[in-house]
Amino acid sequence: MCGDGTPPAAIPLFLAGEIPSDRALFTWYHPPPAAVRRRAGIVICPPLGYEYMSSYRALRILAERLAALGFDTLRVDYDGTGNSEGCADDPARVDAWLRTVERAMAEVRRRTESDTMALVGLRAGSILALRAGAAAGSVARIVLWSPFQSGRAYIRELTATARLSAQDDVCDHDAETGINAEGYLFTDETVSDLKRWTLGDLTTSPAGEILILDREDRPVGPALESTLAAAGAAVASIATRETAAMLMPPHLSQLPIDALHDIEEWFRTWHPSPAPAPVPGTTLPVRTASPRSERAVRFGARERLFGILACCDEASDKPAVILLNTGAGHHVGPHRLYVPMARAWAERGHLVLRFDLGGLGDSGLPPGYDLESVAYPEHMLDDAREAIEFVRRQAPQRPIIVAGLCSGGWLAFQAARHDLGVEGVISINAPFYLYDADRQWLRDRRAIARYQRAALDPAKWRKALRGRASYAAFTRLATATLARQISVRLAAAARRAPVDAFARDLCDIAGRGTSCLFVFSSGDNGLAYFLRHAQSTLRRSNVRGLMRHVVVENAGHTFRPIAAQRALAGLLDEFVAAPASAASG
Repeated sequence: MCGDGTPPAAIPLFLAGEIPSDRALFTWYHPPPAAVRRRAGIVICPPLGYEYMSSYRALRILAERLAALGFDTLRVDYDGTGNSEGCADDPARVDAWLRTVERAMAEVRRRTESDTMALVGLRAGSILALRAGAAAGSVARIVLWSPFQSGRAYIRELTATARLSAQDDVCDHDAETGINAEGYLFTDETVSDLKRWTLGDLTTSPAGEILILDREDRPVGPALESTLAAAGAAVASIATRETAAMLMPPHLSQLPIDALHDIEEWFRTWHPSPAPAPVPGTTLPVRTASPRSERAVRFGARERLFGILACCDEASDKPAVILLNTGAGHHVGPHRLYVPMARAWAERGHLVLRFDLGGLGDSGLPPGYDLESVAYPEHMLDDAREAIEFVRRQAPQRPIIVAGLCSGGWLAFQAARHDLGVEGVISINAPFYLYDADRQWLRDRRAIARYQRAALDPAKWRKALRGRASYAAFTRLATATLARQISVRLAAAARRAPVDAFARDLCDIAGRGTSCLFVFSSGDNGLAYFLRHAQSTLRRSNVRGLMRHVVVENAGHTFRPIAAQRALAGLLDEFVAAPASAASG
């Protein structure tokens, strides 16, 4: 415990490699209170892809609880995922992920000076935990949370998810190689390597004791438990209903209260006799050198906000960029979009901060708030102000660009609207219909979409021709929509002041000389509102040179297709390099 009785704070670490092929791994080390330390370590193996984002908060809380019990606990981002070095399309992904678990285990051994080790594997992380445990031959305990009986079973789920996400986006994922599941790429090589793993590979027990946390809605089946028992493990199994709710998109994800309690209680009774670690010395690794410099930072009041700051070692006056959360996802961005962007910009001389708003990812809530994972928290503007002030202190002479997607795009725009001292805004698929406090515009748009679908339904036409359909609701809707459109266009034609708040704010932002890039995917609700309320304003002479909007086809709301992600990266690269000229292009 610290002097005031609170547990030690988690420590963000970039782990150095032990062999030349090792790249920097990002980890969170959760130290236990000294008074209850058990000199045993636990490594948490997260799931892959979109499930990593959804479960991030739950696994952070699990690590905190396990550390409070007395275990040195490590959360890790696999090579090419999260904040770790590498990319999804690098070769030999599965080997790199297994090597990640090995390195995390070695780090915990150094921390505890003991070889007493446990692993927690969630979903695909369970496959890696089993394989790493079997290879190590010295793991005492493993938790398999919603595991798979084979790599092929996991790939079947990925394939189904990819098909559903392609339908949702109304775009073509078939042109891509490998599997694109919710915007996360699994190359053909990765798919092939994962498919090869079967229960038959478990010739020795991966751990002495194993807890299977099974899903009631999708049980793993008896083969896994019987195989582990036959290999010599003592196996316990608990069914839970909460995993599916946890794996919803981050802003809908629910904490699996009972599952976390079950894992915590299973470890509470574990009081191992620490075995000396077979590694020399206790020297801790240092952050690796790279063409850019990346470091974990805390800032704001009581340093409650967390982020990753990337910058080139050489002095530069190029714009600094602040990347804002999307929904309730943490600072790596949707589909990990922010990480390669930030690193590429840093290598070109920009300073880039990607951080978490309070209550998201690894940032704490401000005093007086108790709700985490809120996409539009009341304190979001205050947190953005803290980030801008922090970056201003790091680079006093640089212009600052704020950027984000969806809720992050909305916040980026609000930072300019409230004059927080930014010189550029990148707003991607922002829900500008939030200007309508009662969201009547959005309800009307959805109603119109229903009428459009009905117009293609032969049964609806037959009903109309027989005189059984009422047109009163549609007539009221169409009249109100047309009236709003006419009022906006008449004001623009007469060159009067804008008639709605959004258009007035655009003019005010332009009046302060702030450059703005608005990016939308085709068909996005935010685009329809933007075009109706802002298009005429963008043609004004005092606005036209500072603001630009671009539409990307077949992208989906969060730019899941790989081609759309590349198109978005190109647009953002152009703006970050020269905000004023890119906005007027």
